[in-house]
Amino acid sequence: MKVSFRQLSHAIALANRANFRLAAADLHISQPALTRSIKALEESLSVELFDRLSSGVELTPAGKVFLERGRRVLQEGEDMERALSDFLGLATGSLVVSTGPYPGDALVPDAMAALMRLAPDLSCRIWETDWKDVPEQLLSRESDLAIAELSDLQGDERFQTEVLVSDRLYFVCRRDHPLAAKAQIKSGDFGEYPLVGNRVPDRVMRTIGIANAQPGGVSSSMLFRCKIDVSTFAATKRIVLASDGITLAPLVQVAQELRKNTMTVLKAEVPAIHLHSGLIHLKARSLSPVANQFVKELRRTKQQMDEQSAALKRRYEVVQ
Repeated sequence: MKVSFRQLSHAIALANRANFRLAAADLHISQPALTRSIKALEESLSVELFDRLSSGVELTPAGKVFLERGRRVLQEGEDMERALSDFLGLATGSLVVSTGPYPGDALVPDAMAALMRLAPDLSCRIWETDWKDVPEQLLSRESDLAIAELSDLQGDERFQTEVLVSDRLYFVCRRDHPLAAKAQIKSGDFGEYPLVGNRVPDRVMRTIGIANAQPGGVSSSMLFRCKIDVSTFAATKRIVLASDGITLAPLVQVAQELRKNTMTVLKAEVPAIHLHSGLIHLKARSLSPVANQFVKELRRTKQQMDEQSAALKRRYEVVQ
């Protein structure tokens, strides 16, 4: 019995998609090539792994056993390949980084650019995603590390975490927003204006009075209607600039808009809210030289951001 890593990856893709055409597209091969690969694998094992149905395919009982162990074998193979490539340092390799909307807008791109200047031959991917999806992406080895919200992961024994970003969040809106002229804004003033942005952590919801918030819904204790759920901060800014929406942001991430006078900071009588983002990776998996260098660049970039943020607070007379 001979099974190659290539055949394993084909079987896993087919099991994930339950459809030959979709799996072939994911693998960037033709559907007939995938069909031949799966048939050869089944003949080698002398067992059928998939039931062919009119609606697609389903794993047979034998297929479930094979894939359960096969996934682990493939991950071990990838780990072995990474371990061997580590001897080459930054000369070659790859890096996949998951990130949330705030660090994904400022911190991560600048750190990645610095890494690429050191090692231009690397293959890297930045995966900007909902921070709630980060744990699964790390556990499935889809990502090497993440820079995202830490609220749900600190204390989880599966992950190593390090706080990198604890900047204060400010309520910002377009310059000619109806609330922009108010000298002081109370919680009741926000009632008509939706919050724009990514999913809000429970700790933030409690701080600003959002209880049991759902997209499009309103609760009696909410400051905002959580109406516009956006996965990237770049999209959030565009929506806020063209509507009566309001968002939460660190000053450094709206610095350009503040300087151009297209956005303003609202003086809201609510408790201070801070980001709680940082580095996340699997505790049982050592970071590669590439990942370690990227982490160094993250810390260096964050120091530069802190200096810029301090200058912004002085310029716009924002008091912590």
